[in-house]
Amino acid sequence: MFSPQVFSRPISGERFTRRIVVPMAGILIVAIVVVLGFLFVSADRQNKLEVEASTKLAQTALTVKTREVARNLKDYAVWEDAYNNLHLKVDTDWAATDGNIGANIFEGLGYEMAFAINPSGKTVYAVIEGAPQDMDAFSEIPSGLKELLAKSRNQTEPVTGMLKSGDNVLIVAATAILPPSVDRTSVAGDSLSTLVFAKRLNQSFLGRMGEEYLLSNLRFDTVEPAGAAASVHLTSSDGRPLGAITWTPATPGYKLLPLLAPPLAIAVIILGAFSVLVVRNIQRSTQALEASAKTVEAYAQTLQESEARFKDVAEASSDWIWECDPRLQMMFLSTRFSEVTGIAAANVLGKALSQFFQSDSGNDGWTRLLQETAERHAFRDLRCLYKDASGATRVCRLAGRPSYNASGVFVGFRGTATDITEEVEAQARASHLALHDALTGLPNRVLFRERLNAALTSNDGNLSRVSVICLDLDHFKEVNDTLGHGAGDVLLRQLSQRLLGCVRSTDTVARLGGDEFAIIQVGINQPLESEQLCRRLIDVVRAPFEIEEQELHVGVSLGIAVCEGSDNDPERLLKNADIALYRAKQAGRATYRIFEAQMDLELQERKSLEHDLRQAMLKNQLELHYQPLIDISTKKVAAVEALIRWRHPTRGIVSPIDFIPLAEETNLIVAIGEWVLETACRQALEWPDLRVAVNLSPIQFRNRELVEVVKDVLRRTGLQPERLELEITESVLINDVSSALATLTALKELGVKIAMDDFGTGYSSLGYLNSFPFDKIKIDKSFIGGMSDKDKSGAIVKSVISLGQSLNMVTTAEGVETAEQATFLKAEGCDQLQGYFFSRPVAAEELTRFICDWNDRGYEMTADVAA
Repeated sequence: MFSPQVFSRPISGERFTRRIVVPMAGILIVAIVVVLGFLFVSADRQNKLEVEASTKLAQTALTVKTREVARNLKDYAVWEDAYNNLHLKVDTDWAATDGNIGANIFEGLGYEMAFAINPSGKTVYAVIEGAPQDMDAFSEIPSGLKELLAKSRNQTEPVTGMLKSGDNVLIVAATAILPPSVDRTSVAGDSLSTLVFAKRLNQSFLGRMGEEYLLSNLRFDTVEPAGAAASVHLTSSDGRPLGAITWTPATPGYKLLPLLAPPLAIAVIILGAFSVLVVRNIQRSTQALEASAKTVEAYAQTLQESEARFKDVAEASSDWIWECDPRLQMMFLSTRFSEVTGIAAANVLGKALSQFFQSDSGNDGWTRLLQETAERHAFRDLRCLYKDASGATRVCRLAGRPSYNASGVFVGFRGTATDITEEVEAQARASHLALHDALTGLPNRVLFRERLNAALTSNDGNLSRVSVICLDLDHFKEVNDTLGHGAGDVLLRQLSQRLLGCVRSTDTVARLGGDEFAIIQVGINQPLESEQLCRRLIDVVRAPFEIEEQELHVGVSLGIAVCEGSDNDPERLLKNADIALYRAKQAGRATYRIFEAQMDLELQERKSLEHDLRQAMLKNQLELHYQPLIDISTKKVAAVEALIRWRHPTRGIVSPIDFIPLAEETNLIVAIGEWVLETACRQALEWPDLRVAVNLSPIQFRNRELVEVVKDVLRRTGLQPERLELEITESVLINDVSSALATLTALKELGVKIAMDDFGTGYSSLGYLNSFPFDKIKIDKSFIGGMSDKDKSGAIVKSVISLGQSLNMVTTAEGVETAEQATFLKAEGCDQLQGYFFSRPVAAEELTRFICDWNDRGYEMTADVAA
């Protein structure tokens, strides 16, 4: 207000304009400029705060995604099957199976690359965008991967980093492959294979991250574009720049400017009108000037209230704005309200907050809302429900603050509401996918462990007993091999439904991976209840499955472990069930076993023997003994059979009967068999004109590389192919006749000889002789030992010798121990004899002496044989 002395005497129009109008106009103009300046500064500050907040959000998003890669990697690396099939042996077929480390890590988890790298740094398995490939990890990721692997060997948790592959930047995680039953700190890091997952920082990934964290136009550039409003610079683990992630931040400050324009325009118009009015009415009294001053103050108050409203809008990011009176009745809704809800604002105005918003039972948002509004406190992030125009229930987040007029009187609340229904639904879907198997919908390994921990924790009173049942299908691999993985997936889904139909609602059925399932059962009468369930499951799974208009028959083996006393270790309980499952498979499959302490001891003994066997190959503890085959017509040594022996430092000589089955189970037989083949061929070079016979294990015979291995051994050793004789048993022909015929034909084309060992002990030997290119029949020693009974074994031996003669095949009798047996076999026309009657299997040096003595001195088998 102006002092009355200003108007104490008459003032001319010119003087009034010069002394009053011009200064007042100048003051108003300065005020408008100051307000505009303050508004622009405030808007710019709000925009900078938004950039800072979104930058922290982007950094948090990258951190979360990196931890997610590490967490997913650990689920696959800390796994017994991964350890067995990617470290102890390399079974790429197992790894490529969907549900192990195959297409599922790309299709289900979105990882474009995964590598298994052995301790020597060789990439033994690679899967790129869901497809297994022959690729070197260090060629694909040449910079930084070796350092990351070296770092991971000294860490118990996965190590992550950002690395560059060509023009792509990858989020890479690496950790050791180790079963959960082994303490990581007890194993040297450089002795373990490493599993690596890689996720490209591509536009698809950034797009999803932008949607999840509300970052607009999120993208990656190798060089930060000039003038980028918001960015996060990326560097590798050694500090080298990789590029920058940029996005378009919100500009809440600039949204205030359009709202200020009307009041400023009004102020300018009033200023012009006021000036014209003053010039024309220069004689007005002081009272008129005071009235004008009050009018200016009223407009200033209006401007202040507008600024307060704009400030509230700037502080609360929202979809729509609402206001209510002190009784919490709606007074104002922005136009965005109708766009989001589909409800006309007029239908809601006048109603109380509680008539539109509803309580969300999943949180305390409604209780907090009532409390904060009653106490006139500001609130934010309160989750409530409401119904849209279609009647569907939606979820929203409320924020608000009390509003006061110029006199400080409370006039209600003003705030914002944000619809977060899609965000809540997405979080629920993500949570479900993280805890459930994508193929069957059953709980996965993570949720299974959570429920097992909960069952053990809630059972502290020992009112009931917790039981874990591990099971997997018998012959499931044959389904995948014959009908494909699609049929295998259908079978697993049908199996899941059958399992759920056998358990109670309180039980948990989970898929741990592949065809491995587990069940948690809590009951008073354990293990009786688990045994009853296992019998039901065996019967249910035995029923045929209808897949692709075919009936498939599979079985199931089960292992039971029951929590005993106060031992509530879930890992031990699951391990015990796994051990019992292994014993069930040993017992012939399609059965179940209950864990006993002795099983663990036997398993440890088996693992110890397996460890020693692996060491035996490294420490040259394996050796070959040879047994001669005597040609009856020439009375000379015609061939020798190579037989493996294991000279253990503490166990002594270990019989092949004890370690060959173990080698077959662990797939060590392939490496051992190649060593036997090459060693025997090199030794045969010292025995001119003699053939050397080598036995092939069924697993070794089914190896796809067998023909190439034999070819390479003959090339490396220089042994003539016709001097090598490969012995196979009938069992290698039973499962896949066409594949076996192709392998035998390929071996024959190399020039080697093929013999059927243990002839007569199978079911279809005659058919095999007619179909397969055999050069020799070896009569099993079980018939030779019983030849005194001329009506049985003797007759069988005669028939086999006659059959060999008619098919133009050499016949060899094994297990000849007496002169009478040798005489009988010679009389019946047998071509070769082998057994203790001539020599036991002996070392190469001793056999060399035997050959020299036998051939030089012309030993005769017996007087009858020589006659």
